[in-house]
Amino acid sequence: MTSPKTLLAVTLAAALGGLVASSASAAMISIFPNKDNTLYEYNPSEGDLSNALGNHFFTGTTVFGEIRRGVLAFDIAGNIPTGSTITAASLSMNMSRTIDGTARTTELHKLLVDWGEGTSHAPGEEGSGAPATPNDATWRHRFFDTIFWTTQGGDFSPTVSASQSVSLVGHYVWSSAQMIADVQSWLDNPASNVGWLVLGDESTSATAKRFDTRESASPPVLTIEYRVRPTSRPRPTPRPRPSS
Repeated sequence: MTSPKTLLAVTLAAALGGLVASSASAAMISIFPNKDNTLYEYNPSEGDLSNALGNHFFTGTTVFGEIRRGVLAFDIAGNIPTGSTITAASLSMNMSRTIDGTARTTELHKLLVDWGEGTSHAPGEEGSGAPATPNDATWRHRFFDTIFWTTQGGDFSPTVSASQSVSLVGHYVWSSAQMIADVQSWLDNPASNVGWLVLGDESTSATAKRFDTRESASPPVLTIEYRVRPTSRPRPTPRPRPSS
């Protein structure tokens, strides 16, 4: 039979356990990319192009039939406490130029290998890119001009992390359960955090969209909600009672 003292101890332990479990604090943070770039489809007559420090990156296909893809990454582990649980994630990006305003599906795909951002800066509207500089990501290179993608155009997961229909100029938001999983994996394993590839409609010409980068006045913003897991407190060592 359970003694009243034992029953009281069990009840108190359960109550304290529930208190600790419910003490996980919720928080939210918004962060800018720590790097972004455009992968300009390789044309031998133009050479390897990039736009590391430009105000824009591009997706889709130009009027000349050349493909553009954006890449961007965020420092997750440097902004969220280790061991936290990600409960929500959304990416806001400003689309600042379009050819005709037709709605085009734009997807996020998790990149599989790291890539670089050198010092290239495309002139004008930036759609034509600039000659790549050392460590730039290009259509062929992860880091110009010594480390290549396994597949030209970027090594990325076929799984769509999130998609959004993008039409007229304005801000758009991407959010999904898969994005939460991506961010959680990057927090738990920072070495795997190499960001997303932004994939536009490449099915035909004149589908290109221009988005603003971290160097612009309207940078991409990743908003993350998370819970900080409580740390367990050590139990005090019981002191021996003096004998009577």
